Amino acid sequence: MRVSGALVLLYGQVPSRLVELTLDQVTTTDTDTYLALHEQPVLLPPSLATLTTQLTAQNRQRERTTSCSDTPTWLFPGARAGSHLDRGHLSKLLNKELGVFIRPARGAALSALAADLPAPVLAELLGISISTATRWGALSARDEADYVAARISNPPTQSVGLEPVRG
Repeated sequence: MRVSGALVLLYGQVPSRLVELTLDQVTTTDTDTYLALHEQPVLLPPSLATLTTQLTAQNRQRERTTSCSDTPTWLFPGARAGSHLDRGHLSKLLNKELGVFIRPARGAALSALAADLPAPVLAELLGISISTATRWGALSARDEADYVAARISNPPTQSVGLEPVRG
């Protein structure tokens, strides 16, 4: 529950996306842990990285005992082998056990992220539409002039998108 609550509070994720995360989306190096919320891996803060690594190890152990090779290994597995946790059930657990109310928590997270990140980066990191990211940027009074100037002076190369984004 703490991992899912942190992902809502830090990255504005919704339960329907959280329950579809797989263990393959978690990458651990010697020093860092990344989670691919969309296409780009996001560097997790150390405390969340520790919890996510523990959850991943626990679920890999569970996978060995209930092996269904043709189904993904879910980060948030359901009660039945091969199924993920139900999004409605996750919402209720977050609300009742952790006191995390999805809509206001997601709004606060997206507002904070939009204040720090340009809309295209936010959209790519979280898998939200560019128009949604732009609206969040406008709500948080983000000025895109610095981002546009940086893109003009340093145009993207072919290798853009291959490196994990730290954030």
